[in-house]
Amino acid sequence: MNLDDIDPASGLSYSRSAYEAVRASWVDLVAQHGASETYTLPKLQAARSLREQKRPRFTLGDDWIVAAFEAHRAFVASGGLPCAVRTCAVHYPTRITAGPV
Repeated sequence: MNLDDIDPASGLSYSRSAYEAVRASWVDLVAQHGASETYTLPKLQAARSLREQKRPRFTLGDDWIVAAFEAHRAFVASGGLPCAVRTCAVHYPTRITAGPV
């Protein structure tokens, strides 16, 4: 691991592999469980924003919400569990859209 990728204050890794792992984790969470407008989406946006602050070149053109919404639609369509989130922004897009973060 390159020490330049480690944030000395938090100990978090901001390497490309850490970015990909965090992104994949959020996309998988939304794929399987939907996207609550009051809990999931604000947390996802905060995680992406933190990564964007530290490594903007990784986030350029990479919309986590669009990827997560597409993964959720594909999961439900493939016979996965139906979405149980009453405020799921994928199925009930009343307040938040899947545009750029």
